Amino acid sequence: MTRRTHGEVVLLALAIGCAACDGRSPSAPTPLPSAAPNAPTVTAISPSTGSTVRATQVTISGTAFLVGATVMVGAMASSVTVVNSTTITASVPAHAAGRADVIVSNPGGLCGTLTEAFSYAVEGPFTVMASTDAVDAGGQMNVSWTAPQGRPGDWLALFMVGSYEEDWWAGTNGEPSGTLTLTAPTRPGQYEFRYLLAGGLVDVARSTVTVR
Repeated sequence: MTRRTHGEVVLLALAIGCAACDGRSPSAPTPLPSAAPNAPTVTAISPSTGSTVRATQVTISGTAFLVGATVMVGAMASSVTVVNSTTITASVPAHAAGRADVIVSNPGGLCGTLTEAFSYAVEGPFTVMASTDAVDAGGQMNVSWTAPQGRPGDWLALFMVGSYEEDWWAGTNGEPSGTLTLTAPTRPGQYEFRYLLAGGLVDVARSTVTVR
């Protein structure tokens, strides 16, 4: 057996220590590559039809949805909520009639598409009609309306022409048609009834009346 001197032992220990600390040791762990994110997939949208005059609330199903995802259904959707990795809710805006792709884009740019899965259909007609063309200030009159179907949240209002400050308003109570009685404003001028969609000031029908 070969005998080593005290000096040789010291030099060997130093060499081993340096090899272990210089970052070049073959025994150092090699970092594992991070897994690439999966692109989202879109498998369904419900309901699958929307309107040309109003927003539609939808639920989108699929996989690999991430918080911060955006939704495009012919136009950019609003109020997008990623419920979990397989479910998104959103508000799809009104759009011209026709079919549209459903596209979900995750942060980072990966996206999934369900081709022509959503259809926009013409919804109408909506009508609103005053019972008279002219009425005395403070007099009684009626207003009637029709809608394609019962729509909770829709409402009628009477505005001075050019204004968005209503002098009178009432809900349709989700009825597809009806007639209401009201008292005309006391201020003379040109007014108009408007049929307004739920949740805002978007009107789809008007009828003018003169208060004298």
